[in-house]
Amino acid sequence: MSARFSDVVAWFTGLLGRKPKVQQPSAADRLRREWGEQAAMSQTATNPADAAALPFGSRFRPRPAAYSMTMGQMEEITRGLKQIPPLPQGVIQVMRELDSKDASAATVAQAIGREPVMAASILRIANSAATGLRREVTNVSEAVSYLGFSTTKSLFLRLKMDALVPSKRGSRGYDADKLWVHAVAVAQASEDLARRAGGTDPQLALTAGLLHDIGKLAINNQYTESVAKLWTDGADKGVSILDRERELFGADHAFIGSALAAEWKLPADLVGIIRFHHLPVGVDMDLSNDARRALLCVYIANQLVKYRHVYCGDMEIDDVSNDLTRELGLPDFFELAIDERLRASIDRAIAMNGGESAAPIPAAAA
Repeated sequence: MSARFSDVVAWFTGLLGRKPKVQQPSAADRLRREWGEQAAMSQTATNPADAAALPFGSRFRPRPAAYSMTMGQMEEITRGLKQIPPLPQGVIQVMRELDSKDASAATVAQAIGREPVMAASILRIANSAATGLRREVTNVSEAVSYLGFSTTKSLFLRLKMDALVPSKRGSRGYDADKLWVHAVAVAQASEDLARRAGGTDPQLALTAGLLHDIGKLAINNQYTESVAKLWTDGADKGVSILDRERELFGADHAFIGSALAAEWKLPADLVGIIRFHHLPVGVDMDLSNDARRALLCVYIANQLVKYRHVYCGDMEIDDVSNDLTRELGLPDFFELAIDERLRASIDRAIAMNGGESAAPIPAAAA
């Protein structure tokens, strides 16, 4: 046997004995599998409460029950919301300045500076976030420049809405602080998704993301005695929190939030997005194309943020079908869930507002 032939034989023999490489699933494939398995459990389990928990303490939302409202219930809810103060003109003015194409750090700072308490809060937050800077942020214009318009707008609205719709003492309802952490993170993710999608108003998505759960604050404020029953030991865990809200208050937080937004005379598109931010089944969502695209951004962002921050007991994640992300021209939900830049943006918003992110989702399966 020639040397060359023996080399070939040895190479071929070694090749036959070599174990084939196993292709490791990507993180996206892993999450798809986990989502599918747990979704199947939630569909087939005799008791939906027995379905496996999703990552970081959340769960899939049980199937919604049939639901309708009477005119009397609508009028009663609206009547109760009239007790909440109207949106001040100063808030509207700052929001307009933040949305203006001609806005600058100086003009926004001038608008915020008319309210000393607000200006001090923005400065405090900027300095707590600016740990890498060599000097202290000393004026509102610098704070706006450092934080950026989107973050400034989110913080401004959060501080204002928290003052307008405070949780009354003794209420054992939604944790308002954690709820705002969630809302600011959803706002940031909504704006990011809108910019990636194109053909979508990032500012509408941002504002809607921030205000999408305003109905939960209204529930805390208006239903101080009954709100604690959402999480009592006797609560049916096989029923979604949305259905529990409807049973206790006559409407869920999405409807109550949209009614409050209407009372505040916010734009119709914003009212509609708040109303439909859980994409209710069997409901005619009469929205403009711009509002629908912003709504989808908020819906997807809402689920993404829930993977990073648990803000209440029995937190529920809604399914995100590929049809929704495809409509926006975005990658599927699982690709978005492991996107490092998007995840970093969400985590920054959570940290800046005093929250704590969940354990990180690995960028690739081990």
